[in-house]
Amino acid sequence: MTERDELPMSSTQVEVFLAALRRSLGVVQEALNSAAQQEERTRSLEAELDSARQRIAFLERETTSLRDHLSRGTDTSLRHEIEELIEEQSSFANMFVTSDRLARAHSPDEVVAIAVEVLHNLVGAHRFALWLRWDGKPALFAPADRRWRAEPGVFSELIERALSTGAVAKRVGVGADAVPAALPLLHDGETVGVLLVAGMVPQVGDRLGRLQDDLLQFLVDRLPLALRLAALRVAQAGPGGAWNAVREHLNPLEDAP
Repeated sequence: MTERDELPMSSTQVEVFLAALRRSLGVVQEALNSAAQQEERTRSLEAELDSARQRIAFLERETTSLRDHLSRGTDTSLRHEIEELIEEQSSFANMFVTSDRLARAHSPDEVVAIAVEVLHNLVGAHRFALWLRWDGKPALFAPADRRWRAEPGVFSELIERALSTGAVAKRVGVGADAVPAALPLLHDGETVGVLLVAGMVPQVGDRLGRLQDDLLQFLVDRLPLALRLAALRVAQAGPGGAWNAVREHLNPLEDAP
């Protein structure tokens, strides 16, 4: 060891060293806190899914039993109640499957693909659009197939109103269950996007049934969190920066207006 190495640190050097050490400890602590928060969120979601799996197993057994009653014939008054119960159980099953798939998605692109499939196959949407925004104007992210895409210019007022108010926007004079409807996507108290349902398949008509409306609202509630969790898996970002990570790993449609 040289004579220079043996010289004690000055008070100024000690303060600089301690300040750097404190900053390092702060960064480590912040990382630990972020990891702990994400772990807690993941545990909560896993517990919710485990509970739902148990419930769906029970409902499947009940549905089988009810269908057996129907096949053997029942009192007319009971038949209608049983059919309604089966429909509600099917809706719950669809919600569970949707929640499970969204929670397991490995990327924001996969989340969007699942949402499009749910809208087509379960909700019965024929024309729709998914808009997301960060700092500026919203951008269109789905559907990629223009045949199913709602025309932005026709529904721009609804989209803008849903973004500005954070509430469902519909045209004046239409019923609560009517379409078109612009449903806001909320994340940490902010409106980060809009799901626009402009039209339903002919078999459904221009109104949402109660169970369809429940499933659509369920999808809207889950979509921002699912995008955030998928972005965390891809980018390993902290909870505070997760929504920006969605933007980094999800590209708007190139042919969007």
